[in-house]
Amino acid sequence: MGEYTRFLSAKGYEISPEDDNYKQELLDVAKSFRTFDASLDEFIVQKGYSDDIADTDAKVKYIKDKFDEAGLSVESRILKSWFQKHTQAGNRDIAIKFCFAFQLTLEETQDFFRRVYLQRNLDCHNIQEAIYYYCISHRLTYSEAQALIEKAPTQDGKGHIDLNSNILYTGTIIKELDRFQSSEELLAFLSENSEQFGYNNATAKKYINELWRRISGENGLADREIRRRFPKKTFSDKSRSVWDIYQQIFGLLDFDNVGGDKLFLVEGDRTVQPLLKANDLIHPLVRKSFPDRQGLEAIISGNWQSDEVVRKTMILLAFYRFWAELFLKGSDSEYAAKPNDAQRCIASVNRLLLDTSYPELYEGNPYDWIFLYASQDAYPMDAFRFFMREVYLNKVAPSDELH
Repeated sequence: MGEYTRFLSAKGYEISPEDDNYKQELLDVAKSFRTFDASLDEFIVQKGYSDDIADTDAKVKYIKDKFDEAGLSVESRILKSWFQKHTQAGNRDIAIKFCFAFQLTLEETQDFFRRVYLQRNLDCHNIQEAIYYYCISHRLTYSEAQALIEKAPTQDGKGHIDLNSNILYTGTIIKELDRFQSSEELLAFLSENSEQFGYNNATAKKYINELWRRISGENGLADREIRRRFPKKTFSDKSRSVWDIYQQIFGLLDFDNVGGDKLFLVEGDRTVQPLLKANDLIHPLVRKSFPDRQGLEAIISGNWQSDEVVRKTMILLAFYRFWAELFLKGSDSEYAAKPNDAQRCIASVNRLLLDTSYPELYEGNPYDWIFLYASQDAYPMDAFRFFMREVYLNKVAPSDELH
């Protein structure tokens, strides 16, 4: 764990919803996440860059030289804009070229996507990226990878996923890729199974569907939790909407113990997006693709959603499932975490992420930090919900006196 990661991890242990300066502590954390170019600085230093780290031209030349040596093209102006504009790079093709240019191992490639690019690892349900996975594993060059891609079958986007059909899941594909010792084996496998490629997040969608059934089903976690928390309130036996349960998970479906009125009124089309927009407590990378009703409904219907929506939704639901189950096993009004609960929660989320080719939780990812922070609190579910309520109050009642 590097100094940057240790700093953010320590911040999570220092902050409590009971602190008088709780809001300011959260604001400080939101401002402390480094920009993409700062992550890239650390990466190139680890790879041998020794000139002035403040010299943009020198850094661009160093990276460009690495690309040139590997026979790869990249525009200097693009590299320069990363360092000057401090924006998050979104071009996945350049990220993959980085891995070849710097001759990264498979483990280093996965770490590069996790800590520098903050994107998913190579998606082996995509024929092109499955070939990149194989080539990086076998220390082949980018040009060799392109030659294999030209020989491989063409991939068509599958769109809707029928999770009840016979799908070759990502974990199985990776096991096969790890087994191959020749490009002939690889190409034969891709040709024989070409119809199984092109699905978007099949494994992740399967897991999200399983999590959602456990949470939202009749007498599911959400129903049992809310009835336990508000025993004096009468709830309908009708099936609950995605938005209603999401509000509960976020801690925005609370009621006045005296009058029974809702404490948090969220305006808009059944989404938290208005609360996140232009909110200093929310880092731009948290706001981007934040889990919402529309995204989950699309996922459980088998329709396309971006990698970020899928990953963030899976983290949210897995976190809630873990702590809600522990809460319901006890008899107290709140669940106080026991030793090792936090590690178990994080491990359970990471297992899902790794099994679906997504990077593990990382303190340097602003979205992940929220769940890592909440998990180590004495009352993890409350910590997460207090965070979301603070986000709500910072938007609708920014005056400190009302918090």
